[in-house]
Amino acid sequence: MHCVRDLVRHSARSVFALALLGAAATAQTPARADITPSGPIIQSAGMSALVESPTFTAPADHEYRVVWEINVGSDNARSAQLETIARFYNLHARNGVPLERLHAAAVVHGTGWIALLTDDAFAQRYPGRTNPSKQMVQELLAAGAQIVVCGQTAAIRGFRQAEMLPGVMLAPSAMTALNVFYSRGFHLNPWR
Repeated sequence: MHCVRDLVRHSARSVFALALLGAAATAQTPARADITPSGPIIQSAGMSALVESPTFTAPADHEYRVVWEINVGSDNARSAQLETIARFYNLHARNGVPLERLHAAAVVHGTGWIALLTDDAFAQRYPGRTNPSKQMVQELLAAGAQIVVCGQTAAIRGFRQAEMLPGVMLAPSAMTALNVFYSRGFHLNPWR
């Protein structure tokens, strides 16, 4: 009898959790005209909003130099961490910052490299599938983002630069790349 009661309680909790997930997914969908799912720079990703009359602004000549540490990848979804960089480009452009003032970099290690594979290299590891992050990565590179992979991660995880999308760079290590970006005035974004 206790088993049946526990099963009913567990099932009710599961249904409630699924309902909350559905509500959360709906809440993330842009419902206002000032929020768009992508663009104007990165067309495949990067939701952003136009902010009317902000009370905190950067000087008109401010140079944005931001580096992200990308360390999580997925074989079945677009890289959420790299999508943050797409938002960086889109939200600033939408709010009047010219592209030439936006300097973004990503230092990739851990499993983040999965998002940087060519479709052929991706299909070798995940048969029958293509890289879900490919278009976004190509747009980030075209916008001027620097994407650098940790050479230590490449050696340990067993992939080569030739398997990466054109434009992705390989450093001796993530520590090396971060140090160089810091010396060039880039600041680490505290969230991904």
